[in-house]
Amino acid sequence: MRDRYMRNIDYARISVTDLCNLRCIYCMPEGYIAKNYKSLNLSEIDNIINALVGLGVKKIRITGGEPLLREDIIEIIYGIRKYSEIQDIGITTNGTLLSAYAEKLKGAGLNRVNVSLDSLKKDVYKVITGGSLSEVLNGIEHCIELGMKVKINMVPIRGINDNEIMDFINLTENQDIDVRFIELMPLGPGINYLGMSSDVIKGLIKNLTPVGKEQNSGGPSEVYRITGYKGRVGFISPISHSFCATCNRLRITSDGKLKTCLHSRDEIDLVPVIHNIELLKNKIAEGILEKEKEHRLNIDNISNSIREMVRIGG
Repeated sequence: MRDRYMRNIDYARISVTDLCNLRCIYCMPEGYIAKNYKSLNLSEIDNIINALVGLGVKKIRITGGEPLLREDIIEIIYGIRKYSEIQDIGITTNGTLLSAYAEKLKGAGLNRVNVSLDSLKKDVYKVITGGSLSEVLNGIEHCIELGMKVKINMVPIRGINDNEIMDFINLTENQDIDVRFIELMPLGPGINYLGMSSDVIKGLIKNLTPVGKEQNSGGPSEVYRITGYKGRVGFISPISHSFCATCNRLRITSDGKLKTCLHSRDEIDLVPVIHNIELLKNKIAEGILEKEKEHRLNIDNISNSIREMVRIGG
């Protein structure tokens, strides 16, 4: 389905929980308590997928919180896979539980795994997340061994992990993985830290060659190859290079709210119509038609969203 700016909205990110087992400093507000009891159940998620498929959505990413904390996460993936119209199913995870779930996820039909990983140093990782780096690295290795497509998402933060850029790039030398650098957004606790521009990071790397459109996933990432490296390097630049003009996605929160722009205050409650597919389709279609032209990050210097990222879904 196209919005009023003729963007084809064919990609949905669905959060299945706001629970998380990490406390990332730029994501999780201090003292935050998840309200997981409001999360959509399996049949409600299926109704949403059904409605999205009817509107032309072809790509689904499951997010959280930490989606692997859902006891029925495998059933959720199976439920999406039954829709032949869905061409790509992915999940964004912090990776701490990947070793236990990777094989079952692949068997359920998962195409790709995006792992949030902001440091390769165990002490720095502990400072940023409060978690164990070894669990994440083991999970990534397991996914690679299973032949799954792996993308690593790294958010550079000045004075904390900005000296690890080349360490992350070197991960792509001998492994067919994508490492993507994401500009820190002024959203929630992220306003307390200073990120790095993608242009600054590009300046550190030699022999970057842009990939052709046929090699890109159609997402917001600018993707490059480095001469002689197996993997690829990507840049997601919502601050320095807004991609609003080509935005093809919408988000659904774990408590059933539709957000057509990450940084907008606007939300549409889908719960009252969630058991009627036609009404649900109509409600989502209304939201798509009202999708904003662009965010105001470069004007307001802060996100206008009324939710922190953990309550939206990555």
